[in-house]
Amino acid sequence: MYWKERLADMLDRARQIDAVEGLDRLQRNGGFLPVGYVPAESTIPPRVVWVDLADSRLDRPFFLGELLAEHRGPREWFVAPATSLRHGLLDGLFKRPIAGLVFHVARCGSTLARRMLGAVPGRVIFSEPGVLNAMLLSDERVPLDQLLSCLELAAAGRKGRAVVKCTSWNLFHADRLLPASGSPPAIFIHRDPGEVLASLHGLDWNERLPEAARQSGGVADPDEGNAMYLERLMKQGLRLAESGRVRCVAYPDLVHRLVDGDLPVFLGYEVDEATRRCMLDMAGEYSKDPRRRHRPDGAAKAAIVAQVPAIRRAAERLKPLHEALLRHAGPPHDR
Repeated sequence: MYWKERLADMLDRARQIDAVEGLDRLQRNGGFLPVGYVPAESTIPPRVVWVDLADSRLDRPFFLGELLAEHRGPREWFVAPATSLRHGLLDGLFKRPIAGLVFHVARCGSTLARRMLGAVPGRVIFSEPGVLNAMLLSDERVPLDQLLSCLELAAAGRKGRAVVKCTSWNLFHADRLLPASGSPPAIFIHRDPGEVLASLHGLDWNERLPEAARQSGGVADPDEGNAMYLERLMKQGLRLAESGRVRCVAYPDLVHRLVDGDLPVFLGYEVDEATRRCMLDMAGEYSKDPRRRHRPDGAAKAAIVAQVPAIRRAAERLKPLHEALLRHAGPPHDR
């Protein structure tokens, strides 16, 4: 449904170009970006949809939003078999690991991290790209490594390096994603489970997940379902941290570690004074709507934890897991 409901109405058929021409231009300047994945249909193999986004700022919270929000008149686009990522036309594609992966639980400051990293010169952030989500959910053998190389190629065309800010459930596919992206430095952002569950209160997060990532059997109480999903994420993050494949970042430490802490060296970027001012200014904004200023809401979340029995029980049950993650979160700062 990704292709039919989100992209088909936006793309001008008169601007569709031949796949051979599109792939050739992709290799020469990286202006085309993969925005959709079309599963196989009958005798038609799976395909990737590419759109010319050379002038897109890529500063939206979600990658598809770049196309939806910045579509100004017709853009050239093409459709090519997914196999062309691995064989034939793209065989000569340069392969360089992307600069970093950002994994996270829900409601933990990941959008803030995406915006702050986007302020770093030389970093191009691809935030929750739907084409990657679709490929991860596909039963078909898809060339994730070449898709990620194409993102790095596009970043190189913008004189930068690619960082992919994953969707939360992508964490369950980390064993595929990490090697496919060249085993780059990766972080896992987590937060006090009571605060996460308080933020999710009133939402059935299970229903917002792809079917393959949902809690099997269903849960009557959405707060309990949210807690079960959060627990799965935390356990997966801890497993990856214990094996040395991700570096944990606790929400209270996020801003400090991105600007003045260990993460610039770990993720391979420099913070000069101008960049530092820009990143810290972003930290004072409401991430989902930068026109608003961020207001601490810890007291409101604590009240929800105290008032909702299911959240209170889950927060207590997940406390040891949270403490284990903190032990992998680097040096404490204002914790």
